[in-house]
Amino acid sequence: MKVRNQFVSLIVLLIGIVALVSVSYSEAAENQKTTPQTPVRETPVSQTQIIQQDAARWTLDISEYQRYLDLIRGPLGKWNPTIDPLMALGMFADTQQQSQRYAERYAQQEFELTERVLHFQKAYRAAFERLYPNVGVLDQRLLAPYYAHQQQKSASKAAKKLAQRRFVEGDRLLVFVADSCKECFATIRRLMSLLSGLKNSGVDIYVRDAKDDATVSGWAKEQGIQTEWLNKQTLTLNRDEGLYHRLNSRSSNVNHATVPVFLKRNQQFFQLKTEDLGL
Repeated sequence: MKVRNQFVSLIVLLIGIVALVSVSYSEAAENQKTTPQTPVRETPVSQTQIIQQDAARWTLDISEYQRYLDLIRGPLGKWNPTIDPLMALGMFADTQQQSQRYAERYAQQEFELTERVLHFQKAYRAAFERLYPNVGVLDQRLLAPYYAHQQQKSASKAAKKLAQRRFVEGDRLLVFVADSCKECFATIRRLMSLLSGLKNSGVDIYVRDAKDDATVSGWAKEQGIQTEWLNKQTLTLNRDEGLYHRLNSRSSNVNHATVPVFLKRNQQFFQLKTEDLGL
């Protein structure tokens, strides 16, 4: 009987301990829910550290890189927001020595980059030929029209620059067009660009075989000629009335151009070839 009572007492004691532990756990859980936790804060990298890291990438000190950032905030940044620090600092160097130093660094940077590109290109070609031995990397025949176009474009640019140097202030270009010509104005626009910036210079259009002023006005309207050009005498509209035949008869060169062009300088007339004008 005595042993039984002791056993019952032990059971009661264990139940009490379990109940106490459960209450303590519940209180702890409740406190965890109601008590706000302090958020973990990461220490931010300072602006100075960022500038130090960026400056080190370009082998610059902090003052140099800060100078670059100041330049980017100004007009240079609007003109070219992605310009690299070495070029920007070199362009706005205070002394010739500074400019030379940045130029040398820039040259070294570009040389190293080019070396890496060529090295990878060589590895790529070797890999391509190994993986695809029977396939050409590039069919040069497909590029022939592109190369021909680029050569023609380059020659046209060179001719235009050369032609621009031939003209002086007061020069007028006389252009003779047929009233049926629908695309002549593209040529006229290019001729106007050759004389841009020269005082008292411009293009005088003569519509051949025009019966009256209405024919000339109609042609100008179809071409979209702006009134502003006419008001500034950058461009004039005229009827031919035989002027082309008179000028052509004086010229020693036979003119078969679709749009004949003559230069008027100091009351003298000279026949021009369209290919010499970059047209």
